[in-house]
Amino acid sequence: MKRILFLFFVIIFGTSYFSSAQEEIQNPKLKITFSERTRLTSIDNAILLNNDADIWTFTRHRTYLGLEYQPFDHLAGYAELGNEARIWLSPASRKPVWDEVFVHQLYLNWTHIGGIPVALKVGRQNLMFDEGFICIDAQPLTGSRSGSFNAAKVTWSINEKSTLTSFVSHNTFQEEFLPLLNASDPVQMLEEQTNTGVGLYYKTKVRASDLSLYYFLKNTEENENFSVASQIHALGARVAIPFLSRMQFTAEGAYQPGKAGDFRRNAYGGYFNLGCNLKGLLPVANQIYAGAIYLSGDDPATETVEGWDPLWSRWPKWSESYIYTQILENTGKVAYWSNMASLNVNLTGSLSEKVSFITSYHHLLALEDNTTAFCSGKGTVRGDLLIIKLNYTIDAQWSGHFLLENFTPGDFYFQGADGYNWIRFELMYKLTYSAYGK
Repeated sequence: MKRILFLFFVIIFGTSYFSSAQEEIQNPKLKITFSERTRLTSIDNAILLNNDADIWTFTRHRTYLGLEYQPFDHLAGYAELGNEARIWLSPASRKPVWDEVFVHQLYLNWTHIGGIPVALKVGRQNLMFDEGFICIDAQPLTGSRSGSFNAAKVTWSINEKSTLTSFVSHNTFQEEFLPLLNASDPVQMLEEQTNTGVGLYYKTKVRASDLSLYYFLKNTEENENFSVASQIHALGARVAIPFLSRMQFTAEGAYQPGKAGDFRRNAYGGYFNLGCNLKGLLPVANQIYAGAIYLSGDDPATETVEGWDPLWSRWPKWSESYIYTQILENTGKVAYWSNMASLNVNLTGSLSEKVSFITSYHHLLALEDNTTAFCSGKGTVRGDLLIIKLNYTIDAQWSGHFLLENFTPGDFYFQGADGYNWIRFELMYKLTYSAYGK
């Protein structure tokens, strides 16, 4: 597979080089990028919902170093290395983890192929569509260290209002294509099962409204730890409609047929929210929006798998802390958003030009019973989640945030389940240096 990938890169680069041979290399561009992100996180009992559990407190230090080279106007290559070390403050039994140095990004980007508005991006890259409801993270087991896909993506700019994007990806459960430095033993898992994906995403503007239509296919392979292979289709749409000058309605929904082993899959998921722009109406406040989330659950009384599968979107899109609480009910899978509904309200605002905030409240529900002891409360209320996030910008290079999340469990969980607090500080430094060229 590595030889095939290498040969593909050679063919793409060679083809693009000869097609650009008539261009004069007057202003080749070389750019160096660097970022360092430091986080201090404290978690009391978000996983077990038990106050007797150890408090986890640790720092995470993520480093990216990248190099972009653009020899021609329509051809560029990018390579970026990454590392995330973790230093534990408590419990005392946990030791510092310096972790591996890995290839975070490695791709070629070729635009206006043959003079037409088509772009090809091939290699290790990020993929995100709209709000990332279906597709954003191919490495859920590495946390926020990386979410990259091994993919080839083609984007056709049909006109000023419409684009059609297609991709094919192949993501392995651990690194197989590119080298690692200081690799752990065992090697860091990226996702539970190797998977191959296909996506088709159409985005357009109808008057003042945004409309997206999409189709995804994800095939997962069985392995020693997960013996069930699956095939999941996702057909969906997203719409964002502004009205009455200050209002906007946004909704997205998808249907998931397919297979899970020998069983048929039939799942649904979506969300909607109604927002109002408050700038100029109230001091400090920028926007308020309220909405709901629906992710179908699996009915244990049937052979059909009705539980929503988050495909490549196992990331903290609604909560940074609650992804840990999901672990015990989903056979150890972190950020496995499924069998959940939320009624929520959110407020964003600015305290100054450099300080902003967002606060959210979610009333969380379960749609189906769960057979684990952890979720043995026999009720349908997961609980209440309060989120307060303060973002600050120091200057062009420095930024950060403070995040507090509080969860009060409901009757979906075992009797006597305790609530938790989850706190994080972040400081981020970014630097870009252009060596030559405009």
